[in-house]
Amino acid sequence: MIKSKIWDIARKRLSQHEMEYLQNINFLGDNIYSQVLQFDRILNAGVGLHNINDENSRGRYHIKDREIFRPFQYIEVYLKMDYQQIEWLTREIIHMCGLHLESLIKRLLTLTRMPLGQALTLRLAGLRLDRQLLDDLKVIVKPYNDAKHSLLQPKDSHFFDIQTTILCYAVTRKLSIELLSVVNLYTPEYVWV
Repeated sequence: MIKSKIWDIARKRLSQHEMEYLQNINFLGDNIYSQVLQFDRILNAGVGLHNINDENSRGRYHIKDREIFRPFQYIEVYLKMDYQQIEWLTREIIHMCGLHLESLIKRLLTLTRMPLGQALTLRLAGLRLDRQLLDDLKVIVKPYNDAKHSLLQPKDSHFFDIQTTILCYAVTRKLSIELLSVVNLYTPEYVWV
């Protein structure tokens, strides 16, 4: 059910070329990282695996923006790990996607200690965010919370499959691009180009 809702967001937010690329990713192959990296390059906007680090694998962001951008560094490391074990990391990748969005929302609404789902119910969120963006963010809350708190999948299985995970990352990137345009950051925009 949640996978279909994330696909709905992807269909609304991704261009036809981006959707085609995403649908053609080989989720069983050993080069998932390079395929996701290429997807980031196709997006050609915002912050992602393609530009989060400098040539020495250090974050390119200002230290005061660490909580916003550090999750992408974790995602990059997780995707580079042994592809045969990638399903063990799907939960963490989705967790980092949600954490990135949560950090952006907290910065936008000047909040410190409030989870994403609760922050999105605030009247201020409705005033500061476009209705469609707000609705799409609310969809991401469910897998984000499941990644943090739920272990209710069948024994010896994984809560998220790799396709859902990469789809969540793609949608996170598109939502992030929109949010980055309205959030005050310490990192200058030219750093990412």
